[in-house]
Amino acid sequence: MEERTICFILIGLFVFLFCFAIIVALYYGHKTQKELSGQSGVYKGPAGEPKWNGILPKRVDDYVRPRYVYENLVESVDYVPENGRIIGYRISPELVIHSRVQSHVTPPTLYRYLQRLGGRLLSPDEVAILLDAWHDLSDLRKKAGDDALDCVKFWCCSKEGLPVCAKIHNNRALLQDMIGFAKFDASLILKR
Repeated sequence: MEERTICFILIGLFVFLFCFAIIVALYYGHKTQKELSGQSGVYKGPAGEPKWNGILPKRVDDYVRPRYVYENLVESVDYVPENGRIIGYRISPELVIHSRVQSHVTPPTLYRYLQRLGGRLLSPDEVAILLDAWHDLSDLRKKAGDDALDCVKFWCCSKEGLPVCAKIHNNRALLQDMIGFAKFDASLILKR
């Protein structure tokens, strides 16, 4: 009789663990699906935002002022959540800034963030365009419920294509090579 009781307990325990594993798998599968589709509404940095692999037009002819770029490729100066997730902000006919700004990026982690977010560093000319659109871009971000641009230093690339830090001073960017300093950190503002 003891063997039979132990057998029933083990079978019951196995069935319970099996059902529990299925429920957990369904829960996390649904959660991941919501994150990938942009339905969760909350993206907390590069670990929580799904990578967008779409293709933007290289140039638009109707650019007048900074505007939202949605994942369905609709562009608008008005915040229209029905268009889906904001993937960036157009700040010139050829330049779309990534929707995410990652803070405290150190040189050892820079390339991993570039790969994870799916963007590229801004060139010195593009940094100048960003600085001209800085306040308008901050306003767009705030209207969409995101943080305004408040960093004073961010990663970009030099004319040679090497990572450098742009430090904002008097609405100009001073480029400095900080790549060898492991403890140094700056924000990451990418282009799409």
